[in-house]
Amino acid sequence: MKSVALSPPSDPDQLKAEVFQLRVTVEEKERAIAAKEQRIEQLLDYILLLRKRQFGASADRPNKDQFILFDEAELEQLLADLDLPSEQDDTEPPVQDKPAGERKKPVRRPLPAHFDRIEKVIDLSDEEKAAMGDDWTLIGYDTSEQLAIIPRQHYVIVYKRAKYVPVNDAIAGAEQGIRIAPRPDQILPKSIAHSSVIADVVVRKFVDGLPYYRQEAIHAREGIDLSRQTMSGWVIQLHEQLTPLMAAMKQFLYQGRVIHIDETRLQVLNEPGKENTQLSYMWVYGGGPPDKPVIWYQYADTRSGDVPEEFLYPKEEDPPGGAMYLVTDGYDGYNALSKAPGILGHAACWAHVRRRFVEATHGRKNTAAAHQMVALIRKLYQVEGTARRRPPEERKALRLAQAEPILGKIKVWLDQKVVQVLPKSPLGEAVAYTLGSGQS
Repeated sequence: MKSVALSPPSDPDQLKAEVFQLRVTVEEKERAIAAKEQRIEQLLDYILLLRKRQFGASADRPNKDQFILFDEAELEQLLADLDLPSEQDDTEPPVQDKPAGERKKPVRRPLPAHFDRIEKVIDLSDEEKAAMGDDWTLIGYDTSEQLAIIPRQHYVIVYKRAKYVPVNDAIAGAEQGIRIAPRPDQILPKSIAHSSVIADVVVRKFVDGLPYYRQEAIHAREGIDLSRQTMSGWVIQLHEQLTPLMAAMKQFLYQGRVIHIDETRLQVLNEPGKENTQLSYMWVYGGGPPDKPVIWYQYADTRSGDVPEEFLYPKEEDPPGGAMYLVTDGYDGYNALSKAPGILGHAACWAHVRRRFVEATHGRKNTAAAHQMVALIRKLYQVEGTARRRPPEERKALRLAQAEPILGKIKVWLDQKVVQVLPKSPLGEAVAYTLGSGQS
């Protein structure tokens, strides 16, 4: 087989055009290859993140394994530029086995002082004391405490309502017949359960997370026939009874200067008009005055920003009195609410920001920078930990003196990184999220 050599064109202009076109083609392919490599890196980071979410610890902790791998000299220089301690302060040191003689003995915490104390005096037997005679004198007792419990006991309240009849027909009011004492007030009239039992069911379900079918089994073990349908019916009836209390709690919610809002996904089975695969949302509001805090849960079948806006500022009612600051994550659905007349300002939640950078520490690149931001946020947490125990004016002064400089350094750090990291990388998305939250 003969090979055919292509001869270049004799026209210089045509040759230049072909060379230019070839160069453009090569550059386009290089850009395409670079984009694919960037996409591969992004997908690999997503795989690591998904594996961590699926199989890793649920706590938001930086990746200590990755911390060992990145360039520590570079990290130390970055921290030195920001006048902050080493990143090692934010990660827990590896646990090292110590010799048995060097291990500290566990310290038992004292039992709560408000518990009743039942003293049990333990003495030597009469035979032993008789053998000691008068040569030994009691000088005191060696005291120790042990936690005990009395199993809960159900009891039955027997209501005996007094009944009266007139001695003869001439008595005033005799025509009404028998007079009987009124029934005592109950949260659920004519219910077989006392309010204490209903409160116990509600606390176990919504505070302790104990489903009704487990409570049903517990009651059956104690010889009580109480079905899950009955307990769920109680909760449904409580909605009407507790509506005035809810209205009062909502008024307390408006009296606080700060309101926190967050939403979480919720899947409801067999909900009318929805497939079981469709998600609903539980909106959580936290606010109220410091001495009367309120946590409010609102169910909604959508994540629309109209949900919190209509909750706080219903159209059929007058706007609530007072003004407050809004604290949320970076979800765009809160932007409309942040512009409401009663909102003084919109602040972002540092817990959500920190979670993004913690996830970035589990990535494949730029883990040193991610660890550094986690350390910066930890410095804010330390300031808040100190400020929380102080009066409001001292708290404000402490934040201005210590937290504000850290926030300034965080802003400088973010402005530097936003032009240096890949936008679709875990660190790039964390940086963009933080900047977007701060500007919302």
